[in-house]
Order: sequence, then structure tokens, then C-alpha cells
Amino acid sequence: MKIISVLAGFVLMIAFCVISTSEIAQAEEVLGTGTDSLLGGDLTDPEDDGEPEADEGYNATFTSNEEPGFAGGEFSFNVFDNRLGPSNDKWCCGKGGGIPEEGLWVMAEFDEPYALTHFTVSSANDVPGRDPTVWEVQGSNDGEEFDTIFAHDGDSFWDQRLQVVLFEAGEDYDKQKIGYQFFRHVTFDTATNPAGAYFQIGEIEFFGDDSYPVEPKSKLATTWGRIKNAR
Repeated sequence: MKIISVLAGFVLMIAFCVISTSEIAQAEEVLGTGTDSLLGGDLTDPEDDGEPEADEGYNATFTSNEEPGFAGGEFSFNVFDNRLGPSNDKWCCGKGGGIPEEGLWVMAEFDEPYALTHFTVSSANDVPGRDPTVWEVQGSNDGEEFDTIFAHDGDSFWDQRLQVVLFEAGEDYDKQKIGYQFFRHVTFDTATNPAGAYFQIGEIEFFGDDSYPVEPKSKLATTWGRIKNAR
């Protein structure tokens, strides 16, 4: 009888762990598909009045280690253009030969540090095999040394094209107690890497608070953009 009880307890413990792990893995929230599903009002463009073709009206300076710029040939800064779609509304697709060891990254630099409260990352319009499968969101205060805020290593988060997925501090990654002046998204692998056109992202939105530690949601109404309308 004792053996049966011990085995039953062990099975329950495993079941609890599996359920808990599944809940954690699914904590991120799908907001929908298309431009209208973006939260808007993020740190890079709080007024949503940026002009990507002119690289004007943004509250951040952008840099990248591949294809820096807006529009052009599906360049990297298109992830901050507040639009989801084909062609120059996305960043695609790499130079070929595989993703470099340091990853493919795009970065936003701000005038002051923010604690990252939440962010969205959106899939592009085609070829699911190009979705990032190993990627990180990182923070820095000098643009050289980076801390990992969020990391994913596994299947793609997206099951539709132009899909917007929300990640929140305290649920999907640790609530931030310090602020960063630089945020960057780094892709280390995709399902189609290293063959051909192996990489793409539709859009990235960063949201933050300039007080530490991060306050409850009720005190973040202004910096949370339109998230309150997405609930």
C-alpha cells in the first residue's frame, strides 16, 4: 500500500510539473493579426507619427548589424515602422550563408533608461520557416555589454502570418528592477537557417517605465499604450 501511495504521489507530482510548464510556455498572449492588432504608442514612437521613408519622428535611434535602414530592400528598421505587411513592411531575409554567431540584431537607443514592462514581436507575411526559433530581447546601458531580458529556444511562437504576440514582465520574463537605454532583438536561428532566404520579422514594439522597480499595471496606463484596450 505504501508503494502504491508513493507511486501515486510521484505521478501527481509529474502531472503538476507538466501542467505548470505548459502554462508557463503558453503565458504569452496572441493579440491578433495585421497592423490593427499592434498595440501602438511604444517607446520608439509614442505618438505613432514616425515617417519610416524619411527616418523622422521617432523617439529612438536605430542600428543593426545587417541591412540597417527603412524600406529599401526589406531593411531591418522596418520592424519599427508601425505596419505589418509584405515587402518593405518587414525585415527580410539575410544575405545567405547562415546567421552569424552573434545573431542578426536590430537595436533601439533611447535618451533615458526604461524598465521593459512588455513587448510584442510579430511574424511576417509569408514562409513560416523564416520565423525566429532561437532569439532574445536584450538590454544595455552602453550599447556594448548586454543583459538577456527574455530568451526563447524552441519552435516558432507564431501559427499565423502577420500575427502579433505579447510578452509581459512578471509573466513571460522577470519583472525588471533596472532600466536600460538600449533594447535589441537578436535572432540566432530559424527553421530554414542557413539555406537561402532564411529569416524575417514583421514588427517589434518595446514598452517601458522610467521608475524602478516596475509599478503595477494600474500606474502604467500612459506607457502601456493601447494595451488596456486589448484586454
